[in-house]
Amino acid sequence: MELIDIVISIYNQEKIIDKVLYGVIKNTTTYFNLILVFDGCTDKSMSRALGYLKQDNIPLLKDLRIATTLNVYETKANNTGFKLGTEKYLITIQDDMVIEERGWERRITYPLRRYNDVFSVTGRTALNLRFDKNTENPIYFDIAGREYLTLKRNIFAVRSGINRGPIAFRADILKKLNYLDELFAPAQFDEFDLVLRAYKQYGLKSGVFQIDYRSDLAWGKTRQSESSMNTNATYEKNIALLKNRHEQLLSGTGRIFENRIICKKEIDYKKTDFLLIKKYKRLRADTRFLNCYLRRKIILLKHYIKSYISKISGRAI
Repeated sequence: MELIDIVISIYNQEKIIDKVLYGVIKNTTTYFNLILVFDGCTDKSMSRALGYLKQDNIPLLKDLRIATTLNVYETKANNTGFKLGTEKYLITIQDDMVIEERGWERRITYPLRRYNDVFSVTGRTALNLRFDKNTENPIYFDIAGREYLTLKRNIFAVRSGINRGPIAFRADILKKLNYLDELFAPAQFDEFDLVLRAYKQYGLKSGVFQIDYRSDLAWGKTRQSESSMNTNATYEKNIALLKNRHEQLLSGTGRIFENRIICKKEIDYKKTDFLLIKKYKRLRADTRFLNCYLRRKIILLKHYIKSYISKISGRAI
């Protein structure tokens, strides 16, 4: 697989930024450029992130690119990072997500590499949206996502819209679309608008192909006390903008719904790589518990064999 770009925009995450970077570094099996955008951080996020990167051995990291912005929030900070990308595929991760799957970047980019009609793939949620005829409020349906327990691991679910974190893009189309539309700043529905523009202009679709990650609710609260991201005014502005632009696509006739089956054996997970330190290999929970059980059984078996040999030796004497 080719070199990829990984973009993380960061705001005041000094408590967990090392975990976020650890998840990326130790589970990525492809050569990558890491692009970090520090968006108006007032804590030690930047010093801790750079300190962690200096002390860690990262053989697959080809280039580290750093940018700073003046607390411009998610949409604009993401765009700053996207514009620093140079490779065919670009993945963006939120600063409150810890990747827990080995080879995650191969899995999330696989639909992009397999299908010619795909623009972006999220590891989180894909869904359809329509507007209530009476209240004009958005209604979400056809939801496919790991958090809703509505998505099997072998399904790439194609829908009209996707949710952030993490998302893989075809970088050439992302550039042609001029990235996220900053009219949606500070955030909300910017990624939904982006994928609808890709479909309208280029006939390219988007969907979800789940990966394993951890993202505790408390980790994403660093902006809450001062944020305009979740105010009613921002929400209503962006909903109106989305509806005015894409009302036909968001109607019943424009609904996108596909479930494409992808077998695990098709995905090019890297089985061996001498550059990677095996002790950092993360196992899925079920495998981890099985290994603990087997190790315990092996220890007991060793004790039994040792005890049995001692008894036989004693009789021989």
